[in-house]
Amino acid sequence: MSPILLVFGHKSTKTSYTPSLRTRLLLAAFCVLIEAPTAHAQFYVTGLGGFAALSNGAAAQASPPSTSSFDPKVGAAFNLTAGRHFNDWISAQAGYVGNRNQITVSELAGGGPLVQRTSKVTQHAIGVDAQLYFRPRQSWVRPYLAAGPYWLRIGSENKLGFRVAVGADLVHRKSGWGLRYTFSEMMSPNAIGRPLHPKVTGVLMNFQNLFGIVKQF
Repeated sequence: MSPILLVFGHKSTKTSYTPSLRTRLLLAAFCVLIEAPTAHAQFYVTGLGGFAALSNGAAAQASPPSTSSFDPKVGAAFNLTAGRHFNDWISAQAGYVGNRNQITVSELAGGGPLVQRTSKVTQHAIGVDAQLYFRPRQSWVRPYLAAGPYWLRIGSENKLGFRVAVGADLVHRKSGWGLRYTFSEMMSPNAIGRPLHPKVTGVLMNFQNLFGIVKQF
């Protein structure tokens, strides 16, 4: 028997419990996602390139009087993924994200001189995303929302982050080749600001604009 019929059409004689309308609608929506037809092109890979912008940060303390800050510049970024479409609406992917940015660090302690230094910071991240598509695979453009945990290496430090992305796929159905655009935001502990004095706390944000190719099989 279909799960949807179990939700709406089956009546049990062994219990007097009747699910509410809201519960039935939620169960029906879940059943529709589970039973959604699985067409061709179950697996896919992507290769994207673009730009990454890191959030800046600053801190100050009164005793002894001192300040610190870091100012990142926009740098190059790239993204590789491999995933699977479970149905027209739900997919999952594993991916690698990397970017390299120039950062200027400034520190001023007591009555001493302002110390500035410039360096390159590289971030590597691997993780998994759950994806929700808003149009079926028959559509020529498919916007999506993705989110998942990522393990990051920033400089010499390892951190756990969380990535949220929105984007769209434009895929030629017969060939399986297409284009993907993604705007993502990676949130992680501030591995750049914490070694400074005074320490810059808070969350480090990594914003990426990525564009490239997708191939479905």
